[in-house]
Amino acid sequence: MPENGDREKDMKGLSKKILTIINTDNIPLIIFFSSLFLLLSFAGTRLFLSDEGVILDQFYNLLQGSLSLKFAKISTAKGMFWLVGDDLYGKFSHSLLILSLPAYFIFRIIDSFYGAHLIMLQLWAVSGGIIVYLIARIKKHGYAIVGGMIAYIILVSSNLFFFESINFPKWGEVLSIEFTNIIITSFSLVIIYYLFRDIFGNRIAIFASFFILLATPIPFYALTLKHHSLSVFLTLLSFYCFHKYHEKKDNKFIYLAYLSAGLCVWTRIFDGAALLISLLITDLITSKRDIKYIRNIVIIILISLVPFFSFNYLIMGSPFSVIENTPELDKEVTLFAAKDFISFDESSINPKQVELMNKLGYTWKTDFGSDWIKMFSGLSFLKLLNTFSLFLVSPFLITGIFSIISIMKKRLKFNYFEKFLLIFSISLILLYSNYIMLIVTHTPSVLENRYLLVFYIIMLYFSLKIESIRELLENNLKKITILWGCILLIFLAYFIVQFPVRFLDIYYYASLIVAAVLMFSLVISSLRKKDWHATASWNRIFLILIALSFSLSSMFILFYYWVVSMTYVAVSQNYPVIPILGMILNWMYQNIIL
Repeated sequence: MPENGDREKDMKGLSKKILTIINTDNIPLIIFFSSLFLLLSFAGTRLFLSDEGVILDQFYNLLQGSLSLKFAKISTAKGMFWLVGDDLYGKFSHSLLILSLPAYFIFRIIDSFYGAHLIMLQLWAVSGGIIVYLIARIKKHGYAIVGGMIAYIILVSSNLFFFESINFPKWGEVLSIEFTNIIITSFSLVIIYYLFRDIFGNRIAIFASFFILLATPIPFYALTLKHHSLSVFLTLLSFYCFHKYHEKKDNKFIYLAYLSAGLCVWTRIFDGAALLISLLITDLITSKRDIKYIRNIVIIILISLVPFFSFNYLIMGSPFSVIENTPELDKEVTLFAAKDFISFDESSINPKQVELMNKLGYTWKTDFGSDWIKMFSGLSFLKLLNTFSLFLVSPFLITGIFSIISIMKKRLKFNYFEKFLLIFSISLILLYSNYIMLIVTHTPSVLENRYLLVFYIIMLYFSLKIESIRELLENNLKKITILWGCILLIFLAYFIVQFPVRFLDIYYYASLIVAAVLMFSLVISSLRKKDWHATASWNRIFLILIALSFSLSSMFILFYYWVVSMTYVAVSQNYPVIPILGMILNWMYQNIIL
């Protein structure tokens, strides 16, 4: 009896702790469930990028117990492959696929008696209910629980009425990887919140989290089968642990930073290598370390590299042989078709799809040459293939350049965290230089901005280093949110009424003008007297510019999602998790494409 009593006390104590955390720290939960709700809203079975088929085949073969490609879940005649001996491998890490295994097996069990697609719909509705509940609690409404339950009932019932189950044996691998990416991205936003809260405060942390969610391409890649979301998560975790180490002076945080960097090597070798290099330089060179500390770091790094070495051994026969050094296969391949083989049927309407893309200003060209200036300007400012250019998609980030220049001009010292970010950025650019050039000269460089995802976060940090901008955001978050929503609705209305308008041309010039005006205003404000930035006219200008910048970014992400959903494959291959969104896409497809 005493043992049972102790257990009951322990359970009650644990419950109290959980409730205390929920009741006192609602903001991270709101951020997590907002991300989950938004991303699940757009989740589905479509493949955004052509080489996602290779990843899908990798996962299918992994489920069959093979690291190499033996069976095709989807056509793999063309793609990015390595040939090692007689075995064929996809040119992508197995890290995300390993993490996706629990989701797949859980969904498969659920699907046998409930429906995997249905449980994802339930999670979406629950997320919406939790968001309403948490916001109501923050505003101290007395009916928070009732409001959350009503929100859940409305969301789930309105979609269950139109529910049609997705065939899990056919699409289970896609749903499992995508769901894993969505969870990873949602946790990444929570890390962003805690990191920016520690450095800039709570209001700026909220802004930063939703900026990344609504105004950068990071959430778009959460809806793909790519491992970039995992790489961003591990990089952010390393950033945060590095910061916490210098704040708390607790070695466990720096050990976790190294551990995260080593795991990132397994996910994306150059991203992880840049993390390790920047950690070692910032940690060991700028501070005096004893032999015991260095020994511990070496042990942690070796432990973190175990997955990387293990897969090298399993695939290459040696832990130190890196498959990335293997020449890419330059011929078509043929694999045995899997039982639930996926075949895309898009040829019959492809001319109409291409015609619509041209009318919208969306073109696909590959003749870029190997001009480094053109390449880097394209990745940052110019419209190369309508890509996710760093400052073209999020014009507000142009303020980050001003911040860096201002710090250097005033000869102010970068703090420990800023040194780490800069060393990491330089390391990543140098490690990717030859690889980026190779792809620019051989394949469409539209693909290359995925390597810049973490730079959106780094540039956001430096943008918020400008005190006047930071104060403006802290004091006017509500106004900026309202302006952002109104401008976005105006953009959407114009796009619908004038359809098919050459949207990308309008977007391109609007973004460049906003970025240029932001930079010009910042330069002028720095040349004038100190209190000039506090004038009402300056505040009004920047409020509009910032809201316009965010609205442009959100509109482009919506447009890009719509384009790839509507024109990349036939609608018969696109089954959204949320039935109402599926009905909208079907209606649009029938009225626009056909």
